Amino acid sequence: MNSQPQMEEDECPVCKVGIPLSKDGSTTAKESHIASCFESRITNLGHHAHDERIYAKKAAELEQSQNEEDECPVCHVSLLSKEFDSNDTARQAHVASCFQKLDSSARSQPQYAPPAYERPKNLRSGKLIKDMKESKSFASSSKSNGDDKSEASVGNGLSLQSQEDQEVSTLRKWFSALGGDSKTPMEKKQQIMAKADSLMSDRWGPPGSQRREMVARYWTATRMFHHWMFLHGQHPRQFRKYLEKGYMEPITTAMVRTRELAYLYPEGSYYETPAEKRLYYLLNNGVMPDGSRHAAIRPLNITRDRYTIIRRGNQRNARQIPLDPKELAKYMSPGDVFQSDKQIKSHSYSQQVPNTVYDTRKKALHEFAEGILDGTDHLETMLLIDVSGSMTWNPHSGIPGPDGITRYHDQPSNIRLVEHLVRRVMNHMLPRAQKEHPGQRGIDVVTFSGYGTYIGQLSTTNFKRDWQSKVRLGGGTQVMQGWQKVKATYFEHQNREYGHGRFDTDFGWQPTPGMPKLSLLVFLDGEAIDMDEFELELLGETWAYVTIALVGMENCPHHHSHAIELERVARFNPHVGFFDVHGRVCERIIVQDLLGSVYPVDPPVYEEICKPEYDLKPDELPAYSGY
Repeated sequence: MNSQPQMEEDECPVCKVGIPLSKDGSTTAKESHIASCFESRITNLGHHAHDERIYAKKAAELEQSQNEEDECPVCHVSLLSKEFDSNDTARQAHVASCFQKLDSSARSQPQYAPPAYERPKNLRSGKLIKDMKESKSFASSSKSNGDDKSEASVGNGLSLQSQEDQEVSTLRKWFSALGGDSKTPMEKKQQIMAKADSLMSDRWGPPGSQRREMVARYWTATRMFHHWMFLHGQHPRQFRKYLEKGYMEPITTAMVRTRELAYLYPEGSYYETPAEKRLYYLLNNGVMPDGSRHAAIRPLNITRDRYTIIRRGNQRNARQIPLDPKELAKYMSPGDVFQSDKQIKSHSYSQQVPNTVYDTRKKALHEFAEGILDGTDHLETMLLIDVSGSMTWNPHSGIPGPDGITRYHDQPSNIRLVEHLVRRVMNHMLPRAQKEHPGQRGIDVVTFSGYGTYIGQLSTTNFKRDWQSKVRLGGGTQVMQGWQKVKATYFEHQNREYGHGRFDTDFGWQPTPGMPKLSLLVFLDGEAIDMDEFELELLGETWAYVTIALVGMENCPHHHSHAIELERVARFNPHVGFFDVHGRVCERIIVQDLLGSVYPVDPPVYEEICKPEYDLKPDELPAYSGY
């Protein structure tokens, strides 16, 4: 009797769906179905990898491999043999054991090297699909004609496994081709972390070196230590990315010299400059000076967010209040610059937005004061003055704003107000400097426009003559050029006279233990094109305390937009104090506020500020055309 088939359908090895057997014994329909399933599976795998080109490349490498079996890469034992019985855990344990033995052997016999395997470079994925079709078709026919567990030697000696083992082997090869090596995620992460550690050592030297200590101070000053360590442990690829970009270290002197951080991105970009992009990354991923988190902030672009900037400026302008009449009566002076200007019609003082000294700034000044009183800290002072062309604009001739509106202001030019304020602060700064250095005859001053210039020391003696002969007005506004000149002047003096500070070939001057802190008073109008770079630089400096006086026009939203930015600087950096000075101001009140920030110990008080010998006599100012 002819034996009847026990099953009228066969199972697809891919989708597990039954395939009816043809009555005439033809396998064409079955092979077509299996081929279709393979193509669908491979397509899905390609989509899962998010890049079909990557899949084709990996599949090509797999297809051209000379070894068609799934074997141990060390001892070359087939992982499909019966001893593993389709147990993936046993296979992984075997491979791990072989690698461990190989590693031990490599340590004891350095001359040994495992055999190299050449991986093909080019392959068309279509050939792999074709071979897979043929392989699965052959396996299916073998299953229908014999025992599922039978083995046969075919072709070049490769063993034919059961359908289940063959399917596991094939799928493993596909995923191996798509996923690369066979390391676990933890092993891959540890490998990337090791590369990042190696890169840190190459870039900054071994732990304990001067550069490593410099970078550690920078992480602490920017309050990014926990963020960088989180990336190092959890996202090592991101850690390497920002390490290579230089986000984890101070700005290099080459960046300042080439001004690459101030390079303008194309119009329409989210960030205006590389400095702004780097700055906002630190601000949004670090913590506040008090250790709290803050809501993410984004930069405002004058082209994209013009009306938002103007609206915020107008809102801040609406916060202006008149000066306290009692306080004004005590501090007002006929020598205030606007009182003598015949072009100015109004002789009343402008309303001002109250200045805020944040608690973290008060705490930083208190700690600085304790160090000075205990003798562990010392203080030196300098001035940085904006002398660019925008400082000389005549308010009576109209000043165009970013909204296209030209506004007219009844007040003196910014540079005239700064000249008066500098002359007044000299009366109080020089006597304090002479307590530490009896032979000192003035205060070191740096001016900046498109470049920084050290103009020497200014004092009340022959102030007007020195101002007119040394101060050169006009040009662009790049505050970083002035800041770099301040650093060079200060460190060179400290190094030459007292041996403080050291020069790093890549990062410039760096502080050393025991070096006096610099308390810097800055006058500017906020028009600098590299303010983000300046803010970024100050964020990482621990040896300097900076007091910024922003001078500007009355009722000008453009001025108030600059003030908003500098308020943010002071909020995020306790080493920075900010004061808004605009319009027709009471100069002696401003001087007391500024010097109260410059000197954490023994700041001038009312009795000293209002000494008659320190006041300025009314004088007729020169014509604006002279500026």
